[in-house]
Amino acid sequence: MIKDLFSVVISKTSNGKWEAHHVPSGRRVQADTMDQAQETMKKELGIKDDGTFDAPLTSVKFTGLAQVVATFLEGPVSESLAFHSGYARLERFDNGIAHVRLGGGCKGCPSSQITLFNGVRDQLQGRFGEDVVKDVILATE
Repeated sequence: MIKDLFSVVISKTSNGKWEAHHVPSGRRVQADTMDQAQETMKKELGIKDDGTFDAPLTSVKFTGLAQVVATFLEGPVSESLAFHSGYARLERFDNGIAHVRLGGGCKGCPSSQITLFNGVRDQLQGRFGEDVVKDVILATE
């Protein structure tokens, strides 16, 4: 759950509008008030009023090892990504290859590939071993 917008800078622009800038992804929104800019950015990142993401959890559609991997992505991995207002979901798990969708602040971020391979893959392999999770692939919607 996201209580605060991490990695977002809110400032007043020269035209008198308020701008929310999600630094990692480069996304920007403008509004008349600071609160409106913050709420607009939350919507842009897919964050609901209760602080959860509007993307459903995918662990419920899997069984066995795939469900355990999906749950780990939804838990500790997504908690790490929350510092950039992001999350991870498992879309498929075939022969040790995890097809992972990054969302929220991670969706479309120029660094998402780096996050996937140096963050998500490392966490998955650290938890399950390289013989179980051989690699990750960025899943697109």
